[in-house]
Amino acid sequence: MAARLFRPHSHGAAVGQLFFIYNSKFLFQYSTIADKTACDQTHFLVNYLVNSLGFSRGEAISTSTKVTRSKSTGNPQSVLNFFEKSGLDKTHIGKIVSAVPKLLVCDVDKTLKPKLDILQQLGLSGSDLVKVITGSVSILKSLEVSDLEFCISYLRKILGSDEYVVKAIKKRTCLLSVKACERVRINMLFFQSIGFTDDDIKKFILQNPYTLLASPEVVEEKVHRLENEFNISRASGLFIHGVDVFISMKESTVDTKLGVLRDYGWSKWDIIKLVQLLPYCLRLSEEKLRAALDFYMVQLGLKPAYLASHPTLLMFSMKKRVLPRLEFMRSLVEKKLCDEDYNLYTVLLPSEQKFYQAYVLAHKMPDVCELYNKIQQHEKDKK
Repeated sequence: MAARLFRPHSHGAAVGQLFFIYNSKFLFQYSTIADKTACDQTHFLVNYLVNSLGFSRGEAISTSTKVTRSKSTGNPQSVLNFFEKSGLDKTHIGKIVSAVPKLLVCDVDKTLKPKLDILQQLGLSGSDLVKVITGSVSILKSLEVSDLEFCISYLRKILGSDEYVVKAIKKRTCLLSVKACERVRINMLFFQSIGFTDDDIKKFILQNPYTLLASPEVVEEKVHRLENEFNISRASGLFIHGVDVFISMKESTVDTKLGVLRDYGWSKWDIIKLVQLLPYCLRLSEEKLRAALDFYMVQLGLKPAYLASHPTLLMFSMKKRVLPRLEFMRSLVEKKLCDEDYNLYTVLLPSEQKFYQAYVLAHKMPDVCELYNKIQQHEKDKK
């Protein structure tokens, strides 16, 4: 019995053993070749990123690692060659690779070329093209060609020209997604239902696309707040501006600005008056708003009611407009060239050119011009 346990394997088992050995050897050789190919590609990519695109060694290795971890099997060298042939310079390619490393393993013919062609035919090139590509990872990587064509066609229908489509997507590249276009459609229907014209909606998309990209539920809530809390009628010419401001700002940010006004003694009616006349005041940073209120109310003694009725005063730059002009007017008063009770709003409201003509050149005195120029230069030197 013991002898049987140590008999040689049967013929079939021997063949199977040989087959296993052969396959193991083949798989080992295949794995070795695959590893060598991957190693060569990594070496090429790191060197290219460092030598051609100006990456640091660390940045190049980090980018290369992200690429090699991808399950895609594209060839980075082919992608880089394609970008160069597409008219992108080294700086542009560097920004794209840095922002979306996994584009380097995308299929050139199936994924990259069709979409890049569409964007270039739209009129995008150079830094504008790079801005759009890097602004949304999905545009070249995962967005279907048909979806990209649909989005551009939809925006073209609303805006009327490729030039405006380019302007809009440069502001918000996420407009090039089916989900975003659907939000635009829903919000457009709501805005049309409350009386906004197609031109009004077009301005929203071109100036502040977020107004149409916000959640439809949020849009309706904020429009109702504008009407109910601040008594702004839909018939008012400033209603559209209030909508723009309220939708583009977080609820908490609006409440913070209103809280600042209350800290300085503003009543509910003062605040309503301000928002009705110039809702853009709420876009001032908290720091700038407090600085303006400190100056006008604490230093000059102006009351909330006056500022609420003259809200543009809060928007003027202290360093560039308010302080230089008031310093100049103080000098004119000292020289007896101006009454001490001059109208503050009349002095601060005009453009620089009109102010210069009305208050500087009007005196036809060289020393007055020299004085104004000195004050202006002094404010610049303080920056």
